[in-house]
Amino acid sequence: MKLLSIAWRNILRNRRRTVFTLAAVAVSATAMLLLGGYVKATVRALETDTVRQVGHLQIMAKGFLEFGRGNAGRFALRDHEAIAAALRADPVLQSLLVTATPVLQVQGVAGNYAEGTSTNFAGSGWDPQARSLMLEWDGNHMRLPPGAVFISEDKPHAGVIGAGLAQLLGLCEVLAVKDCVPVHQATVDASTPVMASDLAQLTQRAMEPVRAEPAEQAVSVELMSSGATGAPNVVRMEVLRAQRQGAREFDAMFIGMPLALAQRLLFGPQGKGASAVVLQLKDSGDIERAKARVQAVLGTHATPLEVHDFHTIQPNFDQVVAMFTAIFRFVTVLMAVVTLFTVANTINMAVNERIGEIGSLRAIGFTQGHVRGMFLIEGALIGAIGAGVGALSAIGLGEYVINRSGLRWTPPGRSAAVPIAVDILGNPAFIATAIVLFALLACASSWWPARRASRLEIVEALRHV
Repeated sequence: MKLLSIAWRNILRNRRRTVFTLAAVAVSATAMLLLGGYVKATVRALETDTVRQVGHLQIMAKGFLEFGRGNAGRFALRDHEAIAAALRADPVLQSLLVTATPVLQVQGVAGNYAEGTSTNFAGSGWDPQARSLMLEWDGNHMRLPPGAVFISEDKPHAGVIGAGLAQLLGLCEVLAVKDCVPVHQATVDASTPVMASDLAQLTQRAMEPVRAEPAEQAVSVELMSSGATGAPNVVRMEVLRAQRQGAREFDAMFIGMPLALAQRLLFGPQGKGASAVVLQLKDSGDIERAKARVQAVLGTHATPLEVHDFHTIQPNFDQVVAMFTAIFRFVTVLMAVVTLFTVANTINMAVNERIGEIGSLRAIGFTQGHVRGMFLIEGALIGAIGAGVGALSAIGLGEYVINRSGLRWTPPGRSAAVPIAVDILGNPAFIATAIVLFALLACASSWWPARRASRLEIVEALRHV
């Protein structure tokens, strides 16, 4: 306590220098805390969006992740309804689940034959009601608006396409797509049928089970895919709207449709199947627990199954998190270096000014350890107080300025902007860690000047009295 009291008094002796040193430490701590809070909020927002899109877990046939897109019929889950029902009925999973729903990945060729255009597409079929529930998930309490759902049970033949795909198919004008370059019109012989007769027959046969085909005045495209048996299947899909996607390549191929329409395209009029059963949980912290339970429930399933979490399904999520983490660590190292040199310079100047006092203290019985500890405590106090001031500053700037500023940005892979936010108060341990870290850094930077002070010869030091 005596050393602490002496160190505190020494800090107050040269108040101007102390204020400048505290300000430097406070700025470093503020920068570290704001960036850390920003990274945390951004990662939580990206996780929210990823979980909304692909769920927490996906159950699929073994090998689908590697080979399924090339042979969707072979790796399809034909009993997906029974799998989803078994998971919903499990008493353990019931308390963890938001929904368990099938998804079917399809790909092929999309054509707008009235304009003489066609291109490849990659689409997915969802249950509209379950999809709406998934896009409302906010387990991280980010208060992000729910994602828009444009597929409906009332329109089993209607879906959405990417804005880039609309551009390739010449649908910019009819779908009112912004920033869309109209397709160059090709000369089409009026005597030539808009669609080949064999393709038209395939389309008509595929649409027979549908209660209502798209109306003549509706915007529609023909989708053709290699079916599960190898023969081509064709369906006509009404285009409700063009929805811009985050990645340019995906935007030029995206189609979202009801599950039943995707199943008709891949398996034919009476076919059923799904690429995977998607599980969305209430809390991301339950992933491992839910995964273990799913494996236990489906352990005796006839078809070999795999359970993958969203980290495996969307590896770019971990890549983005790693990028932000690397940036945070780099900035933290820079702030640590600033703190080290600033505090070391301050303590070194204090030692030079108090050589006579050090000699007097040693003469009345202070040991080398006492002198060394006095300066180390002085440095630690500067680091802790400066970091404390920085924490208060970061909380004020983050919670009451940045979070209320309304600033937005568009993260990688997203088409919609999200608010710029920082989360500092939500992680008290991070604040405490920052304060302790800067106190230890300041203490470490004081070690060499403190060592030099403790090793001064008493007689030589007393000459400066």
